[in-house]
Amino acid sequence: MAEKDYLQCFESFKYEDEFITMPYRLFEPKIEHGEKYPLILFLHGVGQRGCDNQAQITANEGATIWVVDEIQEGHPCFVLAPQCPENAYWGLGFSTTSAKELTPNSLLATVAIIIDSIVDKYPVDSDRIYITGLSMGGFGAITLLTLHPEKFAAGVIMCGGGNATRLHKIKHIALWLFHAADDNTVPVDLSREVVEILRNLGAKEIKYTEYPKGYMNSLGLDSHESWVPSYRNKKMVEWLFEKKRYSCVY
Repeated sequence: MAEKDYLQCFESFKYEDEFITMPYRLFEPKIEHGEKYPLILFLHGVGQRGCDNQAQITANEGATIWVVDEIQEGHPCFVLAPQCPENAYWGLGFSTTSAKELTPNSLLATVAIIIDSIVDKYPVDSDRIYITGLSMGGFGAITLLTLHPEKFAAGVIMCGGGNATRLHKIKHIALWLFHAADDNTVPVDLSREVVEILRNLGAKEIKYTEYPKGYMNSLGLDSHESWVPSYRNKKMVEWLFEKKRYSCVY
């Protein structure tokens, strides 16, 4: 599917209040009367920040992989892709020194508001709301999960990290993390730490895929681009759509 076709698939919206403006795109599946559908939230990386309401769709497959015919035929779903403003972050910062201190900010709170508005307006299955993000969006996804653990059934995190002191809030949520061992932008230790902490907390549904050194290069990719093979992983797709929200949060 051509780039412009993807943009046509995703309707353009803008959330706006007295404090913040956030553009976002929403894909709507073919709706059958009486049916409810999963919602996938995609948080993009640092390179797609801005206000064009396009880059988060066209830069990679983080949002678009879910709307291809093969997936929509088996797993029709809504896909939400907000865009982070220029010079801002999904969280307070994006560096190896700040990763462990990331806390929710107004941008992620706005994303949560947008999710609620979509659930209110469309036939969304509130027990099957999923989150995924890459790089900065991977950090943002874990941060938003810790802010609203009651909203999400599962998450897929690409080359991200998270605040170690808040991970206990999401030990009940199914997560699958991906990272390349030789990632030259986000150190792989950040994903390893999240996985180790969650498992030590007793989390039972944590999966982790680490690509060995040189694997990204063998695919003709930068070592940071672990999301490329990961989003095309059919086992990951099937795993995600099996998950439902836990009735209890602890």
